[in-house]
Amino acid sequence: MMIDIPEALVSVADVIRSHERFVVIAHFRPDGDAIGSTIALGHALQAMGKQVRMLNEDPVPERYAFLQGSDEIGRTPRGPVDAEVVISVDNGAWKRLGDRSVVSLANAPLVVNIDHHGSNECFGAVNCVLPDEAATGCILYKLIRLLEVPITPVIANALYAAISTDTGSFQYEKTTPEVMRMAGDLLSKGVNVMEMNRMLYQEVSWKSLMVTREVLNGMVLEEDGRLCWFSLDLETKGRLNASPDDVADLVDSIRVIRGVKVAAIFEEMEPGVIRVSMRSKDARVNVAKIAEEFHGGGHALAAGIRIRRPLAEARECVLQAIRVACRKALG
Repeated sequence: MMIDIPEALVSVADVIRSHERFVVIAHFRPDGDAIGSTIALGHALQAMGKQVRMLNEDPVPERYAFLQGSDEIGRTPRGPVDAEVVISVDNGAWKRLGDRSVVSLANAPLVVNIDHHGSNECFGAVNCVLPDEAATGCILYKLIRLLEVPITPVIANALYAAISTDTGSFQYEKTTPEVMRMAGDLLSKGVNVMEMNRMLYQEVSWKSLMVTREVLNGMVLEEDGRLCWFSLDLETKGRLNASPDDVADLVDSIRVIRGVKVAAIFEEMEPGVIRVSMRSKDARVNVAKIAEEFHGGGHALAAGIRIRRPLAEARECVLQAIRVACRKALG
């Protein structure tokens, strides 16, 4: 298939060809696009004979551990990491690599930033930020094609997982004909779509269901049914023994309610540190704009924030911003 290669991607390819030692890393609490992108780029670099370390602040979530190559993603060490080039993928801000990673990679000679978030802070010496792309996996598909690296089954499965998860299994607005052509090409390179969908979307742990039950029992509906939210404090997480993987997609369990335009989850990470996940089903309510008010970011329909305030205070501040946005956009 013919693909359009942005000039920024040519610059990334030039850096890759002219260097030998790389670190590939994505944002902490990685999702499918982050994990799939890390594996795909890491294996493409290996195929070129490069020295590569694939790292992340956090462990690979259980739901993505089935991907071949996921076991090669190590935890960022506490000491300095030696590399000529650090390539950050699917990460909108340097700080979102995580506290340990920021320190370990502080002396990196060259940082390359590959991402599709419109709120990206362009923190790299070389930035390839393409907000119109449906997933970072789409950008890497083009990069790997540009580098003329064969797409092996490992790379194909990693890219497919990245693209599928960030498009809501090809349901979201940015699922263009080009995205579907990419997916079709990846299927021809060794993706078993039935097995992939089973692992990504059709299997959850009992514990995860118990956490979801807690959410459904405690959710709050307001703004004439257009806003639904839930809080998950440390006590509840401890009682349920909830892991980050159990919590990752909770916001989607309330987003699907008929009539709801915006869904939000307020998760207490530690005392005074709150993680907010927001989803919008109406493009008129841009949750990325709301997130930016609190130094967060993301996409128009999916965004996140991390706030250093007590849970109740953080929740009320963000909820008020959501209420204002809903009333302004929806009447």
